[in-house]
Amino acid sequence: MKSHILIILLFSFLGQSLLAQKANPFDIIRTETDTVVPVKSETEAIVTKLEGDNPFSVSHIPIRKNQYKEIERLAITDKVEENIALSSLPLVLIIISLCLMAFIIFRRKDHLTILIRSLANDNFLKMTKANEGNMLSINYILGYLLFFMNIALFFFLAISKYFSSNYTELTSRYGLGEVSIFLIILGLCFMFFFGKHLVNTFFSWVYRLPKEARLYDFTIITFRNLLGVIFLMINILFVFGPEAWIQSLLVLGLVIYIILLLSRHYKGVRIGGTWLNNYFVHFFIYFCAFEICPWIITFVIARDFI
Repeated sequence: MKSHILIILLFSFLGQSLLAQKANPFDIIRTETDTVVPVKSETEAIVTKLEGDNPFSVSHIPIRKNQYKEIERLAITDKVEENIALSSLPLVLIIISLCLMAFIIFRRKDHLTILIRSLANDNFLKMTKANEGNMLSINYILGYLLFFMNIALFFFLAISKYFSSNYTELTSRYGLGEVSIFLIILGLCFMFFFGKHLVNTFFSWVYRLPKEARLYDFTIITFRNLLGVIFLMINILFVFGPEAWIQSLLVLGLVIYIILLLSRHYKGVRIGGTWLNNYFVHFFIYFCAFEICPWIITFVIARDFI
């Protein structure tokens, strides 16, 4: 009995002392004078670097001590935020152009094939012109409208993105918004390109060449219908592509236009070949005044602007 009473008193005394102690008796208290000597290993350490967002996608990269900075640089993933400056105007114009293109293809699925075959074969071009008659079909009219919208949008994007300093100066000095600048460019494009048909009509009346003039006008319309589709694709890449593509797309658009322009001049020479031998001087004056001179004037104005 006495031994039982002693054991009970001993446990009660130890329990009260443990309850009264707030800190963990097994905690190690370090002082400022304590130093930890790291153990140097002769083997190379294996560092695990997580790659990507998936935590289970790992790669084990063996490194040395002098490679920690390189590993830290590799461990930080540079996240490039793509800030695509999509203003409402280019986006709306591209959507409208795609709707026009879809409507043209819906009305006639082989419209693009007809354009390409007409430019590749003179007889097919004349046959298509005969089928169209004096009045153009709705497909050619909408294709011409598609050309005007996208050639103006191409120049607008080139000025606003590639020549951004000139664009900023233009908007700040004259207080013009993007809609106003685009309408100005569209109006200039309409006067420049549509004026060609007025000149052809005038000379066909003066020199009494209505048949050749109409065929040449239809050739111009066919070329520009095809250019409308090409510039639509370029503008889509212009708007949604990275900034590194801007200069390449600008050069690509100019090169394609120059190639098709020279092809159109070649077609015009073939159309007026019979008159070229008899009236070479008149043809040369017309070609210099209305084919070359407008581009020289445009280049001088654009050079001063740039």
